[in-house]
Amino acid sequence: MSVYVTVGSTGFDELVKAVCTREFMQALASQGFQRLMVQCGSSLDLFAPPATQSLGISTESFDYTSWPQRLIEQADLVICHAGTGSILEALHSGKPTIVVVNPSLMDNHQSEIAEQLAAEGFVVQAKPDLLAETVLQGKYTGLRPYPAADPRPIGEIIDQETL
Repeated sequence: MSVYVTVGSTGFDELVKAVCTREFMQALASQGFQRLMVQCGSSLDLFAPPATQSLGISTESFDYTSWPQRLIEQADLVICHAGTGSILEALHSGKPTIVVVNPSLMDNHQSEIAEQLAAEGFVVQAKPDLLAETVLQGKYTGLRPYPAADPRPIGEIIDQETL
């Protein structure tokens, strides 16, 4: 089983540091995960996981990818920053998702969407310092599936406006 972590288009130092802790790696191993893929953005220099051979976890990191959806599809669990695009990509894939809000962003707008989606049971919200505990407790299992998008309403609006 594999985990895909994404910080999005910038960086998120606290999230990258959180996934590099021995506690986090042990939590992954206890849940049966064997592969950790981390998209670090500008926080790539901070990716320094502990030795994981004894835990049976392979790790890989990179700054950016042209194929985030492909990595999401390969994952059994997605851990992402609370950017709307990343959250929606994960939800539309049907993958269990843990959303980590970056509190250092101006006005902390990410917390609003993360809190609402968590309240509705679509995602689990975690803070970087509680991420290992969230994984260990398996809080990501049993989430509600996110409804599929219906493209018809936008098509109908475009037709009404252009015809």
